[in-house]
Amino acid sequence: MVSGHSTVIDSSSYQTSTMGEFIDSAQNPNLPSKSSNVEFSCMAPLDRNFKAEGFSESARNLLNASWRKGTRKDYITKFEKYNSWCGEKQIDPYTATLNQVADFLAYLFELGLQYRTISGYRSMLSAVLPPIENYQVGQHPYISRLIKGVFHSRPPKVNLLPEWDLEMVLKTLENEPFEPLSDASLKFVTFKTVFLITITTFRRCSDFQSLRIDKESMRVQGKGINFIRHGLSKQDRQSHFGTKIHVPHFTEREFLDPKRSITIYLDETKEIRLKLDASDKVKLFLALKEPNKPVTAVTISSWIVQTIRSAYSNDKLKVKGHSTRAITPSWALYKGASTKSILDAADWSSESTFVRFYL
Repeated sequence: MVSGHSTVIDSSSYQTSTMGEFIDSAQNPNLPSKSSNVEFSCMAPLDRNFKAEGFSESARNLLNASWRKGTRKDYITKFEKYNSWCGEKQIDPYTATLNQVADFLAYLFELGLQYRTISGYRSMLSAVLPPIENYQVGQHPYISRLIKGVFHSRPPKVNLLPEWDLEMVLKTLENEPFEPLSDASLKFVTFKTVFLITITTFRRCSDFQSLRIDKESMRVQGKGINFIRHGLSKQDRQSHFGTKIHVPHFTEREFLDPKRSITIYLDETKEIRLKLDASDKVKLFLALKEPNKPVTAVTISSWIVQTIRSAYSNDKLKVKGHSTRAITPSWALYKGASTKSILDAADWSSESTFVRFYL
């Protein structure tokens, strides 16, 4: 999470401009609704800070682009909660004092929010609010101490490996209704293909969402299939940028070969793709129902969950699509895979990330 810029500006001039906009937005009934106005309310101060420092519009556009889409979306969601709290307390959300910021973070703690979530709010406040005593709000000694108090009072939870058994799911995939795969319905071909790719590449659902099958993006080889991922992944940084995803050819258990599953899946969706626009037909994973548009990461995650649950009779089994990223690397390590090979496959930037979250 980005903690926000370190620009120091004249807080008095900042207060005048933002208070004016705050009052205008409250009094003008012709302004957009709350939901459509939240993004402007949250992100506009960032651009104003850069403008106050004398940056040109072109430079400001690039400076604002340093916040990823996911970060911006997260900040906007958090700002909406913060803005609501400020409204109840009759506080201008752009000029909250140090004491008020501390009260808001304490309010989040009292709601039961976890340490990492509250730390995310701290980062959002650092980005939106002007500096206090020449500190970014989130880096002020008192706020740092408060966050440390949150950590001591409610330490982050350590999760064990997921409840479900990987081998049990794999055995399910080797039998009906998943096999014979060439005779299975598109639903089960899709579910199996997604799951096998997930457990052999250790990637996120958002990575699979971006995969394409055009000749510039996919190459079939003897040892598997190589994809070029388009766009930025969550873990991409200037110092770590990985775009290739290798789906291996698995020969030990033929029915669990992800290369075979992709081949059959592409054959099953060949006619569907003929009806789609040029930009849609090249996406790897398509919706099961018409108009069969490319799916989102949320849909892919739900397919993974349904695949895992198909191996169990317990409908109440707690399963998350992301849990494959926790269980399969540990399973691979147990089976003798090297840590480096796992890091490379999963596109983790360092061994510490893998150890911290998955071991």
